[in-house]
Amino acid sequence: MKRKTIVILACVIVAAAVCGVLVKRAMSAKNGGTFQYGEVKRGDIVNTVSSTGTVNAVNSVNVGAQVSGIIDSLYVDFNSGVKAGQVLAVLDTTIVASQVFDARAGMLRSKAQLNQAQAEYDRNKPLYENGYLSATEFITIKTNYEAAGASYQSAEAALKRALRNLEYTTITSPIDGTVIQRSVDAGQTIQASFQAPTLFVIAADMQSMQIEVNVDESDIGLIKEGLNVRFTVQAYPDENFTGTVRQVRLQPVTIQNVVNYIVVVDASNESGHLLPGMTATVDFLIDEKDNVLLVPNSALSFKPDPVALKDFIAKVRENMGGGREDGSGAHAGPPREAAEGRGGRDGSGARGDGAALSGRAGGIGGSGGPGGPGRAGPSGGPPRVFYLDKDGSPRIAFFTPGVTDGRNTEITGDGPLTEGMQVVTGFAKAQKIKGPSKSPFAEPPHGPGGRH
Repeated sequence: MKRKTIVILACVIVAAAVCGVLVKRAMSAKNGGTFQYGEVKRGDIVNTVSSTGTVNAVNSVNVGAQVSGIIDSLYVDFNSGVKAGQVLAVLDTTIVASQVFDARAGMLRSKAQLNQAQAEYDRNKPLYENGYLSATEFITIKTNYEAAGASYQSAEAALKRALRNLEYTTITSPIDGTVIQRSVDAGQTIQASFQAPTLFVIAADMQSMQIEVNVDESDIGLIKEGLNVRFTVQAYPDENFTGTVRQVRLQPVTIQNVVNYIVVVDASNESGHLLPGMTATVDFLIDEKDNVLLVPNSALSFKPDPVALKDFIAKVRENMGGGREDGSGAHAGPPREAAEGRGGRDGSGARGDGAALSGRAGGIGGSGGPGGPGRAGPSGGPPRVFYLDKDGSPRIAFFTPGVTDGRNTEITGDGPLTEGMQVVTGFAKAQKIKGPSKSPFAEPPHGPGGRH
C-alpha cells in the first residue's frame, strides 16, 4: 500500500511539472517573447583586411654546379652557417683535370705551329717585296700564318675554359648566410648538361623575413606601402608578430578563378621563431581608433517582425513625435519618416504600424545594404538602431558610422546614443504571435532606461 502511494505521488509531480512547462511556454508566446540587448560602449577599434601568406627569407640564393661529376666531399649540412667563399662541396676532379691537360697540350701544339708559320712568313716576306716571289705564293704563306695564330688563340681559350671548369669542381658559398636546403649527398652524381642543378639554398639573413601575402582584388585597393601589419603563425599561436608593407606587386595571380595580388611584408625575426615556409595569418591594419563610442553591428542589422511589434511601433511613433519635449530623443532622427515609413503593411494589411520596420526604418543599416553592417542601407539613409531612453521607452536613433571591425561600429558626430545605453540586437526566442501583444521593452535588462 505504501509503495502504491509513492508511485501515485511521483506521477502527480511529473504531471505538474509538465503542465508548468506548457503554461510557461504558452505565457511566453502570448507575451511575445523577449529581446536580446547590447550595450553602447567605449573602446578601441581596428579595421583590418585579413589574408594568408608564406614566410620566406628576404634574400636567398640557389647554389648550383656548372660541371657534371660525382660529389667527392660534402662540408655543410642543413642549418649550417656559412661565409662568402667558404667551400661547401667538392666534385671528383679526375675527368676535369684530364681536360685541362689535354687543353694545355693543344695550346702547346698550336704554339709550335704558329712559330713555324711565323718563321715561314718572315722568310718569304722580303722575297715578295723584292719581286722574287709572286703574289699568289705569298698570299698562301700569309694565310697559313694568320690561321696558325687563330688556332693558338682558340687553344688558349680552351685551356682557360678547362681551368675554370676545374675551379667549378669546388662549390663555394656566394654570400654569408644559413644553409636551409641541401639537395645532394656525398657520392651522388650530378648532371649539368642543360642547366645547373641546385645543390644548396642559402638564406642571407634570418634576422629579417618577408611574407608574400595573396590579397583578393576586392581588398587590394586598401593596401598601401608602409601600412602596418600584424600576423601569427601556427607554431606560435599566442605570439603576435608585426611588420610593414614593402611592395604591392602588379602581376595578378588567379587562384580558383579569384584574382589575387601578392603583397610583400617585411618582418623582424630577432626571436628566430619565424622559419621559411611557415603559413602566416596576416591582418593589414587599415584604420585604428582609440577610446571611441561603439555600437554592436548586430544592433544595426536587427530587423523586427512588424506583426509581433505593433505596440512597439506605436510607442516609437509617439516617442519620436514628442522627443524634443523631454530631450531624450532630440537627435533621434526624422520622427515621422523613421517611425511610419512609406508603403509598408502590418500583418492585417493596414498601413502604418508595420511600415516602419518592413519599410524604411527596418531596412536602413540592415546587413543586406550595399555597405553591410555599419553602412547605409537599401534606402540610402544612415544606419539606425533601436534603443531604450532613460525612461525605458523605445526609440530609433540614426547616426554617422565610422570605423568598423565586423563586430562593432564607431559612432561619430552628436546624437542621442551615449555610453551605457541599451540597444536591441535580436530576438531571444522565435516570435510566433497572431494577435496583439505586450511590448517586449517593458522589462529592460538593467531596469528602466538601461545603465548609463
